[in-house]
Amino acid sequence: MEYPKLRPIEAFSYNAPGKEGVCLRDSSNLTDMMVIVPYRVIEIIRLFDGQHSILDIQTAYARRHGEILLREKIEGIIRKLDEAMLLENERFRLFLNNLKDSFRRSNLRKAAFAGKGYESNPAKLRRQFDAFFTSDGGPGRHTGRKSEKEPNNGIKGAVLPHIDFGRGGPCFAWGYREIEKYSGAKCFIVLGTSHGATDGLFTLTKKDFETPFGTLHTDKEIVTALERDIGEKLFRDEFAHKNEHSIEFQTTFLHYLYDGRNDISVVPILCSSFHEMLNNGTSPSSVPEVSDFVETLKDVTENCGREVFLLASADLSHVGPHFGDPSPLTDQDLQEIAQEDINMINFIENIDAEGFFRNIQKDSDKRKICGLSPIYILLRAIDASKGKLLKYEQWPDPMGMVSFASICFY
Repeated sequence: MEYPKLRPIEAFSYNAPGKEGVCLRDSSNLTDMMVIVPYRVIEIIRLFDGQHSILDIQTAYARRHGEILLREKIEGIIRKLDEAMLLENERFRLFLNNLKDSFRRSNLRKAAFAGKGYESNPAKLRRQFDAFFTSDGGPGRHTGRKSEKEPNNGIKGAVLPHIDFGRGGPCFAWGYREIEKYSGAKCFIVLGTSHGATDGLFTLTKKDFETPFGTLHTDKEIVTALERDIGEKLFRDEFAHKNEHSIEFQTTFLHYLYDGRNDISVVPILCSSFHEMLNNGTSPSSVPEVSDFVETLKDVTENCGREVFLLASADLSHVGPHFGDPSPLTDQDLQEIAQEDINMINFIENIDAEGFFRNIQKDSDKRKICGLSPIYILLRAIDASKGKLLKYEQWPDPMGMVSFASICFY
């Protein structure tokens, strides 16, 4: 491979006794394989852009360090990355085509993060999720199925996190306890944040979702109605569902909440980035693909003959060096971000989709809100009169901070 080209990857520091460096892994989770390289190798890999030949890389290295980098050394790095499917080449394209074929043939969207993002054993997973309710920051004990005597306070939907359970579990529990107590819905429309690139803004699947508790069925009637009114383009990027965690985390928690019942269903909808609208000053309401989808979703849910619940799987701010910012965050920075987040959440509580969008647009999405599109669609589509913030959290680490919240609508 004379002109090596690196695929989109995630890189983070790796420190273990006797082995330090940078860990490289597939940012789209198509493969679990990872490569750990010494820090000094990163400057070589930076030139794996498909434009620099091996000779170009050798020349650039010699200019910087005044010594020769052997071709065999570069070929060894290429081979290691290639084995981990981290290079854009024919071998990876064949691997990807096989994955797509397998996904297309299956009626089941298999759990991609069981055993990695959460326990795969159902008994252990119940204990893991039970602990989210009673741990520090949790809402209190998980009580099981809603009592028939419990009043229904008209809960219509929620914004819930999609951060990993290890960091956001108790915050998830705040929203799910409210659902458990007050919702009579058996169909949950899950508006997930799409972290991968897609051609269209909205992507559906008819596949059922595997969880450690069994199979959570997709509501084929509603999905088919959306397809009838909007078209097959809703499935053009269906493969994006394969490794997207934002919907999987909600289907897993829902299946836990309802004890694996067969009468609970979901409508899985991935929502892609609205950043083009942010950048050009356009409101999503003026984009036909958005407005048509919102009106169709409202019409279909209003006429399906049963109660549905709208759930946006969305995190909030992503700030710090890990997310492209120049310097680590101070305590003062965290306080200021929290205040800006709360100001934004006020628009969400008031079910003000345009105010929410403009609040992010005014500073060009400085905080990098990871959940803009599903929250906006929920606010436009939900039949509710008010929202209520139940829990707001920040998870800071030395390289960055993620914020998230549980917000319910009534």
